[in-house]
Amino acid sequence: MTYHEWKDLALFYSVESTQKFLEKVYTLNGIEDAKKNSFKNSERFIYFLKHAESFYKQASYSPLEIKPILLFYGMAQLIKACLITRDPHYPSHTSILAHGVTTRKRKKQNYCFSDDEVKIQRNGLCMHFMKHLFGQSDIVDERYTMKKLLIAIPELSDTFYFQQKERFMTKIKKDKDRIAVPEDVVINYKMSDSRFAEYMSHHFQWSFERKSKHELLFGISSQDMKPWTSVSLLYDMGKNQYFIPAQKEQFLRLPEMAIHYLVLYNIGMIARYETEWWYELLTQHISDDYVLIQQFLLVTENKFPKYAFQFLLHF
Repeated sequence: MTYHEWKDLALFYSVESTQKFLEKVYTLNGIEDAKKNSFKNSERFIYFLKHAESFYKQASYSPLEIKPILLFYGMAQLIKACLITRDPHYPSHTSILAHGVTTRKRKKQNYCFSDDEVKIQRNGLCMHFMKHLFGQSDIVDERYTMKKLLIAIPELSDTFYFQQKERFMTKIKKDKDRIAVPEDVVINYKMSDSRFAEYMSHHFQWSFERKSKHELLFGISSQDMKPWTSVSLLYDMGKNQYFIPAQKEQFLRLPEMAIHYLVLYNIGMIARYETEWWYELLTQHISDDYVLIQQFLLVTENKFPKYAFQFLLHF
């Protein structure tokens, strides 16, 4: 991210404007002492953003060997900036200062990044921002493989197709608060039209309207209108295209910002503590993992700051 690309987030680099912004956010979200808290947090908010910018700027100039570490800490600073718009007292206790994610013990032989797992802990930054930013608190102890997380990022769809000749998501049409789902999706989900409508309504608050030609039309929830908070729609920022998982088992019920956090945490841990495997991967290109990791880093470096900005604007 160059400074020019960071210019949207740099709009907040004024205590005067940020104080007004935070007061408005706190008021709209029913947080007590909005004026007092906005005064207390305006400088902190700016510092989080500026610290994030420094990490992302250094990452843009850095080699792949250390880029994940810089991107992860930049991401964490952006999350903290978003957090104090919803939790003005963050951090209220030390238990939420940890990352809130663990990785399983790695096997030294035949290790495959795509099969590696992360587990969400009860305490730490991960659960705290999931609860306060996205209203989710029921994912404690959930485990996710890297592949399951990465196939939920639309910009990586072509990479997976090149490597595995399989598509893990299906294009849909979105128009404001309505989407059109191709009938092929319903067939792939092994459901009738009515069962599919019931499933999407129950899990994602979609409202079935009617069937039109070879499509099912739904009204979608306010959360799904915003791709940075959506847990059902997948959004390719470069193509301005929306998708849903090709199979119902591929729904993660995680917003994409959380997916980026979990994947980047794991890559950062590998870069720091699994040096031998990391350098073998980067220098010898021994597996498809190299391309997946490289492509993911390209996507998250550009996409996550933009999602953070959109989150802040659409409070």
